[in-house]
Amino acid sequence: MKTRNLTAILAVTAMLFLASCGENSIERQAGEMLEKAQTEFKGGDYAKAIATIDSLRKKFPKAIEARKQALKLYQEVELKRAELQVQNADTVLQRVEKEYQELKSTVDQLRSKGEATAEQLRNVNLMRVKRDSLKTIFDVECAKIKYIKKKMEE
Repeated sequence: MKTRNLTAILAVTAMLFLASCGENSIERQAGEMLEKAQTEFKGGDYAKAIATIDSLRKKFPKAIEARKQALKLYQEVELKRAELQVQNADTVLQRVEKEYQELKSTVDQLRSKGEATAEQLRNVNLMRVKRDSLKTIFDVECAKIKYIKKKMEE
């Protein structure tokens, strides 16, 4: 009887030990993937960093601490990507706005004289559509930045 109880206790202890070792191994492997994602982020390869974080989340659903840190890194990566998008959109928007204003001014002068062609009017409209699209992209990315910063504070 004592031998049976001792065997049962040893078996349970061994199972708990192996389970805890497995969890440590999972956390370690997830930590390595997290480090890889951080390196990719620091290297400016944001798409790879996001892909690595997604892989970490799929491969190691029980690595809670690594997943928490991965979420923070994911937010940082998305914030950086959105900031770059805003920067690029702003640069292009300024150039397009200037071109639009110049073209519109020229066509308005021709229109007042009754000399504006359909092609010129069409070009002004297309340039306005391009400008408005860029403004929308700019606004969406700014909203994304605001949202990410709010989530990072939570």
